Amino acid sequence: MRGNGSRVAGVARAAANLPALDCRAGRRMVIRGHRPGLYYSGHSHLSGSSGSTAEEIEKSIYAVLTIHRWESLNHMDYRLAPLRRVHGKLALKFLSWIVQQQGLDQATHIHMFCITTHILARARMFKHAKSILEHICQISRGCSSIFHSLMDTYRHCNSNPSVFDLLIKVYIQKKMLEDAIEIFRLMGLQGFKASVYSCNLILATIAREKQMCSVWLFFKEMLKWRIRPDISTFNIVLNALCIEGKLEKAGYLFKRMEEVGYLPTVVTYNTLVNWYCKNGRFKAALQVIDCMEKKGIKADVFTYNIIINYLCKNNRSARAYLLLRRMRDGRVTPGESTYNTLISGFCKEGKIDVANRIFNEMLDLNLAPSCTTYNILIDGYCRNGNPGRASGLLDEMEASGFQPNEITFGALINGYCKVLKMDAAINLMDKMQMKSLSVNHVIYTSLIDGCCRRGQVYEALRFLTSMCDSGITPDVITYSALINGLCKMGKLDQTREILGRMQKTGVLPNSIVYATLICHICKHGDVMEALKVYADLYYDGLHADLITCNTLIAALCQRGKLIEAKQFMQHMLRMKIVPDPISFHHIINGHSNKGDPLGAFSMFDQMVQMGHRPDVYTFGILLKALCKGGNLNKARNFFHHILQIPFAVDTVTSNTLLMELCKSGKVNDSLKLFDKMIENNIIPDIHTYNILLSGFCRKGKILPALDLSTKMQAKGLFPNLVTYTCLINCLIKEGQLKAASFLFEEMINKERIPADSVVFNTLIDGYSRAGMMKKVEKLFFMMQNEGINPNQATYNILIHGYIKKQKLLKSLDLYKNMIQRSLKPDKLTYHSIILGLCESGMMDIGVKLLEKMILEGVSPDDLIFNLLITKYSEKSEMKVAFKLINCMRNLQLSPSSDVYDSILSGLNRKGWFQDSYFILHEMIGKGISPKHTHYITLINGKCRTGDIWGAFRLRDEMEALGLVPHEVAESCMVRGLCKCGKLEEAMLVLDGMFRAGAVPTIATFTTLMSGLCKVAKLDDALYLKNVMEHYDLKSDVVTYNVLITGLCCSGRLANALELYEEMKQNSLWPNITTYTVLIAAICKENRALEGTMLLKDIEERGLIHPEENAKELHERKKKSSSSSCRHHFTYKYILKHEAETYIHFKIGEKLLSFNKVFQMTEYQNVEIHDFASGKAN
Repeated sequence: MRGNGSRVAGVARAAANLPALDCRAGRRMVIRGHRPGLYYSGHSHLSGSSGSTAEEIEKSIYAVLTIHRWESLNHMDYRLAPLRRVHGKLALKFLSWIVQQQGLDQATHIHMFCITTHILARARMFKHAKSILEHICQISRGCSSIFHSLMDTYRHCNSNPSVFDLLIKVYIQKKMLEDAIEIFRLMGLQGFKASVYSCNLILATIAREKQMCSVWLFFKEMLKWRIRPDISTFNIVLNALCIEGKLEKAGYLFKRMEEVGYLPTVVTYNTLVNWYCKNGRFKAALQVIDCMEKKGIKADVFTYNIIINYLCKNNRSARAYLLLRRMRDGRVTPGESTYNTLISGFCKEGKIDVANRIFNEMLDLNLAPSCTTYNILIDGYCRNGNPGRASGLLDEMEASGFQPNEITFGALINGYCKVLKMDAAINLMDKMQMKSLSVNHVIYTSLIDGCCRRGQVYEALRFLTSMCDSGITPDVITYSALINGLCKMGKLDQTREILGRMQKTGVLPNSIVYATLICHICKHGDVMEALKVYADLYYDGLHADLITCNTLIAALCQRGKLIEAKQFMQHMLRMKIVPDPISFHHIINGHSNKGDPLGAFSMFDQMVQMGHRPDVYTFGILLKALCKGGNLNKARNFFHHILQIPFAVDTVTSNTLLMELCKSGKVNDSLKLFDKMIENNIIPDIHTYNILLSGFCRKGKILPALDLSTKMQAKGLFPNLVTYTCLINCLIKEGQLKAASFLFEEMINKERIPADSVVFNTLIDGYSRAGMMKKVEKLFFMMQNEGINPNQATYNILIHGYIKKQKLLKSLDLYKNMIQRSLKPDKLTYHSIILGLCESGMMDIGVKLLEKMILEGVSPDDLIFNLLITKYSEKSEMKVAFKLINCMRNLQLSPSSDVYDSILSGLNRKGWFQDSYFILHEMIGKGISPKHTHYITLINGKCRTGDIWGAFRLRDEMEALGLVPHEVAESCMVRGLCKCGKLEEAMLVLDGMFRAGAVPTIATFTTLMSGLCKVAKLDDALYLKNVMEHYDLKSDVVTYNVLITGLCCSGRLANALELYEEMKQNSLWPNITTYTVLIAAICKENRALEGTMLLKDIEERGLIHPEENAKELHERKKKSSSSSCRHHFTYKYILKHEAETYIHFKIGEKLLSFNKVFQMTEYQNVEIHDFASGKAN
């Protein structure tokens, strides 16, 4: 007996012809069935009558197989005949039995599977055949071996090529495209042709995998194997060509297809229409529809839906509606999707009323809307900010029997969140949960975004926690909404916590999250932190886009880091991010803001080299660079050059040059440029007129400014807030407060232009400078009533105004109010308050305020230090003054020349001349040129302390520095010696001056005369007067007053009166000191005649009321002279009483009572020289 393998082989061969039994050696038996021609005859164990059925024969053969009578089957001679389904089932049963046998290798299994596949294919049991092929693909290696196994059994089974088509289909479904193509090619090599259906499957799969070039190549390969394509083949190829954008080639193929006899179907035309629409060729798509109508092919609803969908997506919903009407005219019934597309299109365009009319039209046509229709309309109302109407539509939807779903509630909740009605949104979420609808991450994201935009950060975080507790993992969009909200509120620290939470939950931030962070960090000015976030972006494997890079460049330029911005641009090029014109504009503008035209034009050259064309903005910032760089003439030339380039100059560019001309005070040139603008059809706008107005106002030309404002209104441009602010500011500077108030009233009442803090501050500052604090208070109260919060400038103006009015307490109250409003005081605030404290003698509090200022991070300037140091120096508290100077040095500040004056004066008052000398040399070391008065003060001090040689050294040093000429230096020594009573030494210096040919000054002679008069050396003093006149130096009023005072004190009234007459002869007007001294002397000696004469002179001078005569005055003097206090009190009573009643002297146009002189001074307590020189006044 044969082995198991040979028996199986025999069974296999028998199984190949099992259903078509025909044994030719023996009697013939006809097997009747559904198909004729199935015969069996021969010497076998199979027997039966002519009436036996196919089922009986099947059972007999199965019995033979069951008892292992393999030889009976091997001796039979079979003839092929048509197969039926029953034969395929028998083959499957037989295969099932064979598979259960043990000891069969894989090759035998595959052999049996292939035979069975052929049998099933012939029996048209393709589904079962395909299942067996799928199994073969799993157990076999490579498509080539399977194909050859099928070929080995193909001819034995007398099969057909449909088996290979099935194998191609199996590979396609398993996404094994390469294997399917390989089977296709192996078929061709074996002389088989794959069916066009199989070829279309391969083509469609290639197209789905976006291998468009391969579609065309495979199509050529089909033609090479002479496989005739059908219309579906052409549709696939056309679609592939359209995807590649080769519409012209697709059009050629379409024509060629028609030429060879293929009739395009609606699908073919829809393919072309679809791709014409996707490429924006709407007219071409309509032409395709017209072509269809000409060829008798009716466009279906899908054809119109393609075009309607395209139009709605491109915001051309009105045109889409016209196509809908054409569709109905062509008796093509639009479906629900058609109306949904139109409603959605109008909603996106914000035309919600039109969308609602189309919805009603849909109802009128008895076309029932679906839940999707309601959702689209509800979402449209919500997107357009009308969630209330959307809520009404939800009720209508439920009344129509539709149950709202998650999409419905999500749209409504998003709508309420957009208008920040969070309570309504939360109620809807509760309603969702009551309906057992799940709240998804989209809804939570809307709620979190709404809370963030409303400023409810903690509520947003609560929703995030609730979301996680519900088992919903927040996605990157949810975190992005939260981070965006936190950034907008300036809570950047919390964003870092959210980023850490994202990483813990495995949600990685995307480029949008990083871009949001970078944008907001740059807005807060921390560009270095933004660059760190940028580095993290690349560390996470993401890539920044051009907008993010431009944001960083802009931030660097705003911080003045232009070198870093250029380096970052080079980095962009290395990262394959090509800078656009905006990138260059940021850097060019950065150079422009710094007034660096060379840098700006250098970047402009690079921009042009990279192929970017400059636009009007480019030329504008280049012009600004020239203007800010002080190159006004070059800016003019550049402007006239670009004026010749079409569309290179606009109103903004012209305004840039116009503003620079006005700032430079060149108003006439500004007017010429204004005329040039009009000549070149550049229409001036409100900003142009405001710039000109500002130029006029800077020059104080208020009338031309008002005239320009009138002309502006005649041109149809009405004044805005800036216009009124300029005019009001100009009027205030000119002292026209009433006119400024009138304009302000006109602005807010007549023109209805709401005022801002700037115009209020302008008015408040004007009235504050005028000292009209009540008006200031009214404006401040009005400002707050208008809802305008006072800013830092407002408080600074008010505090300074009250300080000038010496209302320190009021200023301190404003300072406290300023801090309560979270307004940070600046240098001006502290300067004003410290000034008030110093004026009130509270310098110690001022120093404490200075310490607070430094601790709060406000850097004091030299003005504040100078103020405190000056006040302490005036009080001679030099230790505190020096502490402040040391503090200035630590802050890299230096005292001014005036402060040094105060310090030197304070030291000199304290008698610290050596310290004063050191300070003087410190000034010289710092490049501050000392004044000659500093040296004169020191010389006087040295003389008072007896350090004569030190005084002489100072004199020589002063002369060496070139501060004064030699004679002035010598005169200083003379005066210094005189003031300390060293008259002999002074006379020696004076004699030395004469010998050296130097002429002393009048002040020197006068000082020396005063010294001689004090020691009663009147003859020597008079001699000096003659010496003065010898040197052609005319005595002045002070000189005469010194001599008259000395003579009167020595009882030589006659000589004094002689000098008085000499004064008048020399056309010198005696002053109040002269009259006071003479009247005192006359009263002392009771010289009535001389007194009457003197009072007559006083009356002629207008220093006494004319209604009182000399007689009355004489009588009063006589009465007074009889009193016991004849000398001092007589003089004091008469002069004081007469001054109170009669004598007035003029300063400008005001009469000041002479009585005030005696209220402030006492004759006996004033030195002769000081009184004579008028210093006693």
